[in-house]
Amino acid sequence: MKKYLIPISLTFIVVAFLLGFVEIDKNSISNKDLEHGITYGISKIPTDLKNTTTLTKRDEDVICSVSKGLVSKDIDNKIMPSLANEINQSKDGIEYEFKLKDDIFWSDGTKITPNDVVTFFKELLKEEDEENISALLDVYGAKDFKEEKTTFEKGVAITIKDNGVIIRLNKKNDNFLNELSNPQYRIRKYLIMWSNIKNNYNKLVYSGDYIISSFDDQQIKLKKNIHNNNNSISNINIIKDNSVELSMASFEIGERDIVVDPPQSELNKLNSEGKLITVPKTMGAYLVINNKNDTIPLQGRRYIYKNVSKALEDYESLNDKRFELAEGSYFREDKNDLTKLQSRKVISNKEEEWNNAKILTLLCKDNNDNRELCRCIENWFKNNTGIFIKYSLVKDEEFEDQELQKRYDMILINNDANTLNKKEFYSQLNNYLSESEKEKLLNQNYNLKNNIYENIESNLFENYRILPLVFYNENIAFSNNISNIKLDGNGNIDFVSIK
Repeated sequence: MKKYLIPISLTFIVVAFLLGFVEIDKNSISNKDLEHGITYGISKIPTDLKNTTTLTKRDEDVICSVSKGLVSKDIDNKIMPSLANEINQSKDGIEYEFKLKDDIFWSDGTKITPNDVVTFFKELLKEEDEENISALLDVYGAKDFKEEKTTFEKGVAITIKDNGVIIRLNKKNDNFLNELSNPQYRIRKYLIMWSNIKNNYNKLVYSGDYIISSFDDQQIKLKKNIHNNNNSISNINIIKDNSVELSMASFEIGERDIVVDPPQSELNKLNSEGKLITVPKTMGAYLVINNKNDTIPLQGRRYIYKNVSKALEDYESLNDKRFELAEGSYFREDKNDLTKLQSRKVISNKEEEWNNAKILTLLCKDNNDNRELCRCIENWFKNNTGIFIKYSLVKDEEFEDQELQKRYDMILINNDANTLNKKEFYSQLNNYLSESEKEKLLNQNYNLKNNIYENIESNLFENYRILPLVFYNENIAFSNNISNIKLDGNGNIDFVSIK
């Protein structure tokens, strides 16, 4: 027996040695892994998915993956039926009928019914914050129900007809379907239980393409809903990474398939390799120039804005994926108004000097975007003017201190520039508006009779008080394992599109 043992051992050693020289096809392994799922790195694991007030787009991705709404919005912002297969609107634009599909099921195999939809809207009115359901509050009787002045069954105009749901509004709202496509309107059962999704995920049923199969502080596992007809990948593993740098390091060695907002230094490389999606966000950055009892005159404010704009223009030419220059527009969509923007450009570029200041102070919240903008502005002023920029990055609660803000020449603020909700946009600027502007914003009759927002905007720009700088983009890196990935019209990842 011993005479055979030595040759067998030698053979085993030789084979093992030769295998060390065999090149493993990493792509074939990755493709095999993709059949089982993909891995997606995020900065935090959301535990409360009931209200959308504090959720990021990436938090909302979880809601969108496991829930469907009556309608959805595709990548081209076109409203598409989802759980509904037909949408009929009355001639006066006040009433909508949503006829449900016949083949829609909860993840336990039971059929999704019109009663499920109505029950969800009742729960949503009770549980969701008002600012997130403005369209639903436009429904006849919804506001009274929210304020406990009536019952849902007797007072709210959301009713069942055959295999459909009828919704009647107080008045015509051209944005109703657009808002109904948002994540908060995705149909969910037992909404109150979503406030502690970590403990309740396995007790719930889901209307979406996926179910939550596992949930802890470090990872969410999504599994394909077998009762939905789609060709989606089987599993999605959403993993918490302590930093985007950590996500990117895992991405480089094939342990992440999707990374959101990779570091600035990686963007151009990822884009050249065809591994990057850049999506416009509504969030913008704005510069408040404190008047300080005319210590910075109009000439000085214009000089500051002109040079800050030049600094960002130089930066954007090398980093065009991170943001888009505002170029005098307060809303990204308004950049199409070339006449307005050209006139503002002419005024801002007026040749003049202002040499009164040697140091200018700048205050902003401490985040990656603001940090990058501050460094850019500081370096540009240092190299191109005789002014030194001294900036302070502070925590959110410290930033809100009114007395602190008064001590700075400039304040960099971030605001959601949603052109469909200009009242909210200007309300967020409330601390920087004049008393007359605040009064006009609160006066509903004035708003209806006058283009108050245009008047306020013109006044802010012409006096160089609050000025638009940039509109941010969101960048999503994806690995070689993924050949197709899309975002819907609300900026949420459409996991079903992944191939």
